[in-house]
Amino acid sequence: MSRILFRFRRTLAVPAAFGATLALATLTYPGGVAAAYGDLKDYDTHREQWESTRATNSQLDVNLMNLMDRLALKEQWLDELISGRATLKVTTRRFVELNRSSETAKEMISHQFAGATDEEKAARNVIAFVKARLNTASAPSNTPQRLQNEFREMFGATVNLD
Repeated sequence: MSRILFRFRRTLAVPAAFGATLALATLTYPGGVAAAYGDLKDYDTHREQWESTRATNSQLDVNLMNLMDRLALKEQWLDELISGRATLKVTTRRFVELNRSSETAKEMISHQFAGATDEEKAARNVIAFVKARLNTASAPSNTPQRLQNEFREMFGATVNLD
């Protein structure tokens, strides 16, 4: 008889523990069982949103690294241009080649800079970078005049570096 009662107690222990947990959840979970069920039901939606956000963040990280690499290259080329180790024509060509892979950069240059051709717009973009650098860094004293002359030779137009 004692074995039967022992088995009966053990058999009741699992359902009793489950019932006690459910009762505890009902009493302590904010909003009760209905809220707990709703949260469980929304789990898949939240997980999908989290996965989507994680994928978006990964893509943004890749885009940021790409942008930083592009800017580092442009800075190197600008150093060469300002110091006289490269010409405006070569630097412009480099910028154009680099910007071919970025629709955003091409559109921005096309809309932001005046010029009869895409090359002239790109050269004006290079000049804008140079202007910003000349305001903050030292450069050979002939740099502005040299670049103005190169621009005039390339496009027959003037550009202001002041």
